[in-house]
Amino acid sequence: MLKILEYSITHFCEHILRLRIEAAQDISGELYGASIPIMGKSEEECNFYLFFPKEFLKKIAEILINDEKFKEDDWCDLTKECANQIIGYAKNLLNDAKGDDEYKLGIPEYLGKVDFSELVLDEALTYKFENCYFRIGYCK
Repeated sequence: MLKILEYSITHFCEHILRLRIEAAQDISGELYGASIPIMGKSEEECNFYLFFPKEFLKKIAEILINDEKFKEDDWCDLTKECANQIIGYAKNLLNDAKGDDEYKLGIPEYLGKVDFSELVLDEALTYKFENCYFRIGYCK
């Protein structure tokens, strides 16, 4: 699962947004979060959690929307859309590997400004773009 998640993050950041990201270890600061589940027919639900700093979301907004007048609700929508794009692509990769429509994507939930340290993930990947660090992980 981690390898598919890694490829999906790379696909979104480097292939779609054209942002060069690097693996990182630590993350801190004020982060906006979203969660989204993938449900498998034969497996239990897997919940994915995505944490982005506002600076990284601003860069995504510049690329995708080109609107500098974002309100708090707009950050909510953008965070959920990132979850849809990244985890939705991972779901498609899983379905390609398993065949049929083994996996279904749930509806993303906006978590607002979060302290991710309170959430224990089974596995997670942390990346940086310039001075912006973000983390995406999951728990079963």
